[in-house]
Parts: sequence; structure tokens; C-alpha cells
Amino acid sequence: MRSCATTPNARHGPPSSETSDAILARFAERGIEFIPDREVVALDPDTHQALLSDGSFLPFDLFLGVPVHRVPDVVSASGMMQNGWIPVDPATAATRYPGVYALGDVTSVGTPKAGVFAERAALALAGQLAARIRGEAEPPGYDGTGTCWIEFGNHEVGRVAVDFFSTPGRPTGTFTEPSLQTATEKLDFGTERHVRWFGLPSS
Repeated sequence: MRSCATTPNARHGPPSSETSDAILARFAERGIEFIPDREVVALDPDTHQALLSDGSFLPFDLFLGVPVHRVPDVVSASGMMQNGWIPVDPATAATRYPGVYALGDVTSVGTPKAGVFAERAALALAGQLAARIRGEAEPPGYDGTGTCWIEFGNHEVGRVAVDFFSTPGRPTGTFTEPSLQTATEKLDFGTERHVRWFGLPSS
């Protein structure tokens, strides 16, 4: 029996119950036990067991985990942080220092620390700064939206469009069922950024 444990999220629940249901259904199809609201607090490599936050143990053959995310040392030493992150205005990315902005994983903007959200925030900020320089009316700020792609196996990919700002403290999401078509969309999404950001070939 394969198992997976998840970290509790006290801030808000899942933005799309349809997305959660679809993922849990695929887990069930593959005999994967889902253990919610428990953290992995320690690993014993000799016995191949993970200690969970409720005191129970979970045996494993292969453990895949995400390290705790922290800001780089240079940001930590900058004096700009509060509670581990740089606080910003969610719509404008402005810090409490005039003329200084922060984007991406170092901020407490209120969205997941994923590239798609940072990219959209950066585009909004760039538009505002360009309009300010030109003396034009500034466009709306970042709206807290983004699209997440979810691999479902069998070459199928699902999609959830998430909105974190419209209803404060209660994100909403619209789920697109996994399909080969959406897998192609995901591939095109990544390829376009490889070309635009890094100058890599498209094929």
C-alpha cells in the first residue's frame, strides 16, 4: 500500500473541491492512501519510517519531500522582512520602502509560491511602472489569479484556474478535467517560457 501525508493548511482550504476530489479519486484507483492534516517531522533512514506529527509512523521505500522554503540569505540580511517574508501590497508589489518592490517567493503576497503567480504579478507591476513613467493612467494591479497544471498519469493533465484575492481568505478555483488536449496546452505553456525566458529551442 503506497501512502502520502500532507501538511495542514490553517490559512485556507483547497480552492476547488472538484480538483481535490479528482486527485483523491486517482489516488484510490492506484491504491494510494491519503493521510491529511499531518506533517512529517522526522525520518529514520535505517528503519525506513517517517514520524508524523500525531506520533504515528509511516513506512516508506522511497521518500519524496519538499524542503522548507526560506528566503535567500541576502534577503534575510536586508532588514526588509517581517515574519520570514517581505510584506508587500498584493496589487502593486510595493514594499514599505518608497520605490522598492518585491515579487515572487520572498514575499507574503498571499498566493502560493509558484512561478505562474510571480509571473502574473510581475506583468502587472511592469505595466504599472511603464504607465507611471509615461504619465499615463496606471492599469489595474495584480488580481491574485493563476493557473495550475496537474499531472494525472496516462499522459493526461488537468488544470485549475485559481483566484486568491476576490474573496479574501477563501480562494476559489475552476477545474478542467484531465485530458490529452490540456497536456498539450501545458507543454505549449512551458515551451513558450523556455524560449522567451532562457532562449532555449522550442523543440
